[in-house]
Amino acid sequence: MTKRQSPTPATTNDVDMTPTDQAAKKHKTCDAVYTYAQDEYKITSDCLKNSRFEIMYMATRARAEVVRELLEYVGANYKSVTPVEWPAGKKDTPFGVLPVLTHIKPNGEKFVVSEVPALTRYLGRLFGLDGNSLEEDALLDACLHSACDNVLNVMMTEIWMKPDSKEKANIDKAFEGMAPFFDGLEKYLVKNGSNGYLLGEKTTYPEFAWFEWIHYFSGEYPEHMKTFISQDHRPATHKMFQRLESNPRIKAYIKGGRWEHRPATPLVGMYSAGVMTNDWEKSLEFYHKKLGFEVVMNVEVTGQNGARYMEFFVNSGEKTKFTVYYGGPGVNCAGQNKAGISFGVQDMQETYDSLVKKGVKFSMPPSKMPWGTMAQMEDPDGNSLTLNGI
Repeated sequence: MTKRQSPTPATTNDVDMTPTDQAAKKHKTCDAVYTYAQDEYKITSDCLKNSRFEIMYMATRARAEVVRELLEYVGANYKSVTPVEWPAGKKDTPFGVLPVLTHIKPNGEKFVVSEVPALTRYLGRLFGLDGNSLEEDALLDACLHSACDNVLNVMMTEIWMKPDSKEKANIDKAFEGMAPFFDGLEKYLVKNGSNGYLLGEKTTYPEFAWFEWIHYFSGEYPEHMKTFISQDHRPATHKMFQRLESNPRIKAYIKGGRWEHRPATPLVGMYSAGVMTNDWEKSLEFYHKKLGFEVVMNVEVTGQNGARYMEFFVNSGEKTKFTVYYGGPGVNCAGQNKAGISFGVQDMQETYDSLVKKGVKFSMPPSKMPWGTMAQMEDPDGNSLTLNGI
């Protein structure tokens, strides 16, 4: 296997040290850049000791937790931050998505990167948690993308986008769909000696993605995990999980409360509110043509058998979006759970008269209440929509 070569020789003043540069410096000076004593990572590079990191995401685990756990593992100086305004803050990020990682280097220069696989790989290479050859790097990338893409897609398709995410049949189907990907990970771990590592006896960056999934599943679906990941089921994967779970830093991070280092105010505003529908075309006509909502998005959901997702703005100055989700032919999305949503209007009578002319039927005409004037109507799926005079 061919080792990767650094295009330029490393110097003691390097700020962006690649793993190859680190290895060269270690070889030339015999001054270890990183060590793995008892699997406890120690930063000895002045560059990394004096680097700071910020991971911007909402105050929840989700897609940022893999990065947080990696930073915890290496003992980096980092903090979690939330966007001041979202989605208004999208324009200030590389691709309008979260999480976003900012590496603040010792000289004050900032490097900003988004997309979970890219920033995870960047940190892995920066801290030496990658491979020593093109083949090893390809293996690690494949394992990372399988966790970030394949497992996530199954969870989205089979559980999170289903009307009843707690239904056992949906969970069973999800675990069935994820099995081939965990089998693939198990094979790589077994090939490496079933020692709890993907490469040699060295922690590598994709292991954190799998660790986070297993930790999440263990909390959400404990009964399923008894026959999915255990000492008797995919034991090499189970060993990898136990190794990281028992790591002093990660253990303290989880035991101390995952939210300990999160911002004090987790909710920074409402992104959206919405309803589910059994007929997206009727909903589109009702909310767009009759109520006059501006259509922001109207897309078919990939791999969802005709499912559709729509976003609306009530008016051009509104930041919160109104969403409508259609599960596809034969899927009773609206079900028995009806939503109750309230909208503010400036002139109740004028708004009421205008909507009646457009064919909107009100279950309660404008009426005086202790807090003001109120009227109620229903959408095509029976969801209660309230108008409040402001």
